[in-house]
Amino acid sequence: MEAQVQDSVEITIPRERDFSIVAELVVGGIAARHDVTLEVLDDLQLALGSLLAHDEDDDGEISVLLRVGNEAIDVSVGPVGERTVAELEDEAGEGLGLRRLLDTTVEDVSLSPRDGGTWVELRKGFALDGDAR
Repeated sequence: MEAQVQDSVEITIPRERDFSIVAELVVGGIAARHDVTLEVLDDLQLALGSLLAHDEDDDGEISVLLRVGNEAIDVSVGPVGERTVAELEDEAGEGLGLRRLLDTTVEDVSLSPRDGGTWVELRKGFALDGDAR
């Protein structure tokens, strides 16, 4: 059964590293509206910030689509560059690369073709603050 989306927002920002904080603030605002725990928020912001900082292209724009469901927050980021795609297609291994960081902060990381490019899909499950799930 597909989780019902309760809230969604999409932003498009310049690829310049200074603008990644805007995406992290949006995640924080949406998460706060849904009373997710601070741990979930920290994990999502770390994953998103690391992904945006890793992307090698400083030209153009990148979009971030955030969807909050009943038990998970889904974040789509793209289009991402070829180096980012190559690193995410590799297994996490022993190194401390982007793939390993994402695998430890979110439950699911996948790549999907969309709009002529490749997007990274992140999923983070959550329990409401104070909920004993």
